[in-house]
Amino acid sequence: MSRLVVLRWPNGGEWGHLAEVPDEGGLPRFTGFVRMTDPRVQALITRVEPQRADDDMWEVHFTAAETELVPT
Repeated sequence: MSRLVVLRWPNGGEWGHLAEVPDEGGLPRFTGFVRMTDPRVQALITRVEPQRADDDMWEVHFTAAETELVPT
């Protein structure tokens, strides 16, 4: 089973942050920052449609296996 990851960023922001969702549930754990212009990020948000989160934030939920963004 692949780990669930959340990429979250402010609308128009240069940087987003990654967080892994623990298998046992609970709050996501911070994994690192990513530049939103990174081609891997752009490919991910092309494949997985971002959803509005809160007022000025966007989110994408995906598995770690779908991208090289998440360290193993």
